[in-house]
Amino acid sequence: MKKIICNIIILLGILSCSDLEVVPDGVNTADNLFQTEEDAEAAVNAVYSSLQTADIYNQFMEAIQSQGTDDAEWGFGRNTSNTNKLQMDKFQFDASSDLILRFWKVHYVNINRANIVIKRIAEMNISEDNKNRFLGEAHFVRALMYFNLVRLYGAVPLVTEPTESLEGLNVARSSTDIVYELIEEDLKFAELNLPVQYGTENYGRATKGAALGLLAKVYLTNKQYVDAKNTAGDVMDLGIYSLWANYVDVFDIANENIKESIFEIQFTSTGDAINSVSSSFQGFFKPPAQVLPPEPGEFAGYGDNPVTENHFQIYNEGDERRDVNVLYVPSAPSSIQFPYYVNKYQDPDAVSVQDGGNNYYILRYADILLMYAEAINAEEGPTIEAYSAFNKVRRRAFGFPVNVESLADLAAGLTKEQFQDSLELERRKEFAFEGQRRFDLLRWGKLKEAVETQDPSITVQEKHNLFPIPEQEIIVNDLLAGDQNPGY
Repeated sequence: MKKIICNIIILLGILSCSDLEVVPDGVNTADNLFQTEEDAEAAVNAVYSSLQTADIYNQFMEAIQSQGTDDAEWGFGRNTSNTNKLQMDKFQFDASSDLILRFWKVHYVNINRANIVIKRIAEMNISEDNKNRFLGEAHFVRALMYFNLVRLYGAVPLVTEPTESLEGLNVARSSTDIVYELIEEDLKFAELNLPVQYGTENYGRATKGAALGLLAKVYLTNKQYVDAKNTAGDVMDLGIYSLWANYVDVFDIANENIKESIFEIQFTSTGDAINSVSSSFQGFFKPPAQVLPPEPGEFAGYGDNPVTENHFQIYNEGDERRDVNVLYVPSAPSSIQFPYYVNKYQDPDAVSVQDGGNNYYILRYADILLMYAEAINAEEGPTIEAYSAFNKVRRRAFGFPVNVESLADLAAGLTKEQFQDSLELERRKEFAFEGQRRFDLLRWGKLKEAVETQDPSITVQEKHNLFPIPEQEIIVNDLLAGDQNPGY
């Protein structure tokens, strides 16, 4: 799948909602591109390819989820010249911020690609099984894109048809309820039409488990706890996912797309300095040369996403996740007050800062277990089932077998509130720097509390729970005039 995406060149430059003045992509939506199953598969691959861009899962998602929370913070002797990331880090972003626009724009680019696939492949005379699978993949990716948008921007324009003419380009915002209805419909369609597993040549494609797992997260976000529990349970009942024995194994490149993996954004090292399919995380997160001089023949990093001391100190003695997640450099210059760096993404074969083969997790089995525990606790309190799911993740963190009682197990007899507090801390450690933190804090209503506890000099306002609608989008879309999120 990585190689397939690497070679995809069609369907580039398709319209986003922000580029409504651009001529529609009539060539790429023409019937002559959808004649054979190979054409259909190539179009689906193009839908996946946009997920790899720096404006979403190869950089900005992590800036939003880590630097926009209590897990990472620029300053304290570190370079703060990147305006986009500094604004996110200090909660100084506004409707004119470039990151806010670019994140929005690439999501609508990919939504439009998915819309093209859904419309055109539905009309094709090809194998029904393959047709339904291709459509399921497109519905899954569209749901993922809208799920990101609605959690970060609130009500957004809902576009379900491809942009193929100059008519009807302006679209008003739909309520969050309506957006979530589409997300749920897309994921239910995907769950019904996607296979449980693929052969190795198709690793990286969305599966039934991916659709169910994302749907469980949608339900949990909307506090539909019974549905969240049951849907997470459906993933568990598939019987094909399990935890790696050691936390470090989860992030070994050789272990991608199997066992614990449910859905990952695919990246591959190519040996090029700059390319569209390599991960930038391992290089961007490595300390710069003045902090940790590279070995001969190696390269220094940029020191992006600098980890807070607040995060480093949350791990208990014996928790193996700390040293997998965080690199502590005590020899760093004294000007750097908190010399902590992301250590999770390692590629020993990378030849440059932007050349990495590390995939980026969207869903893995540990997430299903902790969502299952959270949903049960919210509805029923900390039952035996909730403890069991929670403790599997916790045992692995301390090097114990996941299915055997251990000294690491969570204390029995906790109240609902105490169990929730433990679960929130566990998620912070388990999914550090995996694009989860901001979404978790928003779900719990604790973004302001967490960030200001970590650094009281940062002021988080009520408006910051949502991003502003990009200023450029409001300028080009008359139906958004005067319809900005409160406070911006």
